[in-house]
Amino acid sequence: MKIIYLTDIHDGLHGLKRILQSTAADLYLFSGDIIYKAFFSFDRIIDFCGVQEELYYLLTERKDDSTPFDFTTHAIRFPEKYSTAIVEKSQKYRDLYKLAAKTMKEKYEIIEKLIIKYAKSPVYCLPGNYDLDLQYTELYQREVHRKSFDFNNLKVSGYGGAPIWTSGIPEKLTVVFHEYTKNGKNYSEPEDFFREELPDICWIHNPAYGYFDNIPGVGKCGSQGIRRYLDDESPSLVVSGHVHEDQGIKKTRNTVFINPSNFGAVDSLHGFQEGGYYAEILMEGKKVVQSNLCQLRGEDWHTLIEVDCSEKELKLISQNPISTVSSEDYIRGN
Repeated sequence: MKIIYLTDIHDGLHGLKRILQSTAADLYLFSGDIIYKAFFSFDRIIDFCGVQEELYYLLTERKDDSTPFDFTTHAIRFPEKYSTAIVEKSQKYRDLYKLAAKTMKEKYEIIEKLIIKYAKSPVYCLPGNYDLDLQYTELYQREVHRKSFDFNNLKVSGYGGAPIWTSGIPEKLTVVFHEYTKNGKNYSEPEDFFREELPDICWIHNPAYGYFDNIPGVGKCGSQGIRRYLDDESPSLVVSGHVHEDQGIKKTRNTVFINPSNFGAVDSLHGFQEGGYYAEILMEGKKVVQSNLCQLRGEDWHTLIEVDCSEKELKLISQNPISTVSSEDYIRGN
């Protein structure tokens, strides 16, 4: 069985279309961040990010833990309790918020139409921190956040989102990553979810702590709860994303971990990341036997690195001379 896995798609709709047109797989997994911008207009993006960030700053000053959406709802409903400037800012925020949600839903509708028209195999989707909760979009039937499905005698379970606030995205409509530490104790809904489901394929947007979660200049950002689960259990495959800079494949015990890095191009604090990357994953029964790092460049896709996953240690099969990713960096030690 072949799985094609894409993560951090970032509005790369043309690339999605090309993948569906030109590749063959038994199953496609499209992972967050599926959307990257809440508007088609750059000016609208700036306006919404600006007023949203101003409101977060205001709430921090007030030591108010409500969201900008809840705060502005109250300000509009009870204008006599707030200054004219706050009421006007609240109305502006709510107008842009409504337009952002509408625009993002239109993008998901386009993706659904692409899948219906071009996909020849089942396609499932997992939201990231840039996405709306997909149950409110046209992708709702493909959404796997806190859900499981069976395919070819394999159980696939997904948990989306990330524990980070994402500027420019309507925060009230996004997936919440329910993990926090209080009084020295860490609570993790994703850990509880995976312990209950015990999947063969663990599909996450935010990585487990210590597995492809290292952000340059910041350090490890992965989920402690998912790491605890993976220390106790050995699913066949764990696919993640979110951290574009920590690209690679690793095998621990009987589990293969893969982060192919971003599919959609993106400007980040670490520079322009061209993207186009995705993973082909070959399975025999419940065992990952091979994984290939691929890249879509223009209209054509290329296999960059082929990895034998069938033994205890990962082994390089071949590396394409055109690859800008070295096999030494991509294939991690056990």
